[in-house]
Amino acid sequence: MKSVKPECIGYSPAKECYISEKEFSIYLLGYQRFGQKLEIKRFIPHDRYHHNLIINDIALIELTQPLNCSTEAYPICLPTKEEMYKENQKLFVAGWGWNTPWGDQSATKLREGVMQQVSPQNCMVEELPKETVNQFQCAAGTNQSICVGDSGSSTFIKFKNRFYTLGVTSNIQTDEEFPLECIPTSFSTFTKVLYFSKWIKTHVRDLPEP
Repeated sequence: MKSVKPECIGYSPAKECYISEKEFSIYLLGYQRFGQKLEIKRFIPHDRYHHNLIINDIALIELTQPLNCSTEAYPICLPTKEEMYKENQKLFVAGWGWNTPWGDQSATKLREGVMQQVSPQNCMVEELPKETVNQFQCAAGTNQSICVGDSGSSTFIKFKNRFYTLGVTSNIQTDEEFPLECIPTSFSTFTKVLYFSKWIKTHVRDLPEP
């Protein structure tokens, strides 16, 4: 979001509330950090996204050109069944966000860690409607966690010899006194990809099976 005006922080913000596609490019991971550069055709945010409540926090990106797969960058599968979301299982996370709890510097290389899946109730707050719990995946930090700058990255697991993305990094719990300080043992909220699978399929035609 590029604005916190009243018309931008509620449900279904106008297009003018979002950052322009022209301000961003996507780089695939390559042998020496970055590989192919891709331009963005358009962002497709969820039509019921709510900025203040951080619900329906998911979007798709349409590219202007095909991407070239490699040993460093290739597609990940979408979840197909609830059984993939097992409590207490290990979840892999990766990102380019801050690499210290205090956020004094961003990572210079892709970092990864392991978190533990817990009940989504652990990530609920009083302001949220109770039914929204179904759209969350919640993970506990294990002294490894996501931090500021990791939003949009993924939790993923290996299931029957394939990697699946289960959640999209959405919100982190930070220190009340120091709101930009990440807590590596706290709960983090991820948008549950399985919950939004029907919405994804309305925008992505001919989605291949795993």
